[in-house]
Amino acid sequence: MSAQPNQPVEMGQVRWGRDLDAAKDEARRTGRPLFVLFQEIPGCSTCQNFGRGPLSHPLVVEAIETEFVPVLVYNNRDGEDGRVRQSLAEPAWNNPVIRFLDVDGRDVIPRRDGVWSTEGVVTRMVNALAAADRAVP
Repeated sequence: MSAQPNQPVEMGQVRWGRDLDAAKDEARRTGRPLFVLFQEIPGCSTCQNFGRGPLSHPLVVEAIETEFVPVLVYNNRDGEDGRVRQSLAEPAWNNPVIRFLDVDGRDVIPRRDGVWSTEGVVTRMVNALAAADRAVP
């Protein structure tokens, strides 16, 4: 799997789903937790660097796409993005935040912002897999 052509830099190289309900259905079928990115697009330098860094690291991208169900929520748009953001109490126009959710939309591990390094993202991924009783590759 690879990113969509001309994908905004803030999205990195991950192939993102955009429908949280469909992602929950896939998570139910596969047993994989949701990897939900709340991201500002177009975004500030932090958002762009997060896309160029952790979200473009080949091993991180592979792990996101195979061990989780990836979903992108624009944190600076209304409509469905705004509805999802509000339902999960995420602020608008915020720096990137990753939430790891179960099929019912509950946090697998507590929400944490300010995690923008590759090491930090991987650590959170490992913790989320362990909390969801999933094998860590």
